[in-house]
Amino acid sequence: MKPQDLARIVPMILAAVLCGCGNTRKEPWETVPVKQGEIEVTRLPDHSGLRVERIRFFSVEMGEPRFFLALLPKMDGNFEEILILNHGWFDRPEYLLTELKADAAYSRLLERNAVRPAIVILPDIRFPDFFRENSDRFPFPNYLTLVAEECATVASRHYAVPFDRERWSIGGFSFGGHIALDVGRRYAGRFSSVSVVSAFADDEWTYWPSRQPPPGRLDAKGRGKQTLVAPGPVPRLLLACGTSDRFFSKMQGLHQIFMKSNINHDWSQAPGGHTWKYWSTALDQMLPFHLGRETGAARRAGE
Repeated sequence: MKPQDLARIVPMILAAVLCGCGNTRKEPWETVPVKQGEIEVTRLPDHSGLRVERIRFFSVEMGEPRFFLALLPKMDGNFEEILILNHGWFDRPEYLLTELKADAAYSRLLERNAVRPAIVILPDIRFPDFFRENSDRFPFPNYLTLVAEECATVASRHYAVPFDRERWSIGGFSFGGHIALDVGRRYAGRFSSVSVVSAFADDEWTYWPSRQPPPGRLDAKGRGKQTLVAPGPVPRLLLACGTSDRFFSKMQGLHQIFMKSNINHDWSQAPGGHTWKYWSTALDQMLPFHLGRETGAARRAGE
């Protein structure tokens, strides 16, 4: 492991110990078995006027039941789009409601007619070992299959949203932004827009190259650090970070990489740290970026 990686990971491990790793604790309903191929749908109390559902399924990738929360506007007819929004390393999907108030922000933007009605998916991306998820020994982390394939497939089938690229987008905060970026570069043929907030990237990643680079070291399934699952054009990109965030230099570096590579993207920096308070302001940018009326009009004009 590189010294700079140790400098980044060790504080997070210590923080996890101090926090008691409470985010990995399972609620009683999480231990109820789910058969492979079946899904369990639970209607939860409404949040900010939105319908909330919890979808559980058996993840082959993780070898256990997993779940995601779904926020649905209260309206007739089918929804045409899905936005996947990933939480941070120390969080649970529910924290995006209780701490970030993502439901209130989304509902407020819907009332203003500032965003298109879509399904917002909050997947459970908790993992017991941060090192395993970022080690060179695992060049294709299992969060990729879990989020971009399993969660997306369950949501697509349950809500009848086909895998048309323009219908799907992904974003996240901190570790969730790391996941969104990794998914976006490997599944560009599936996701049309990607937002990365207060996150970090692997220094060896490549971004939408014109030619497929060598995959590098392979895992047991023949997948490497540069393996592309669904190649496609560069998605619309949003990078955002607070100027007091511990990952600010990482995000600035990613911004510079994209500029030097002529990769079009939006870059936003503002006062704030690695906090829910800053992320709530970023959320007011993220949702319109993915689902804004103007971006929808531009998309339709290009079709």
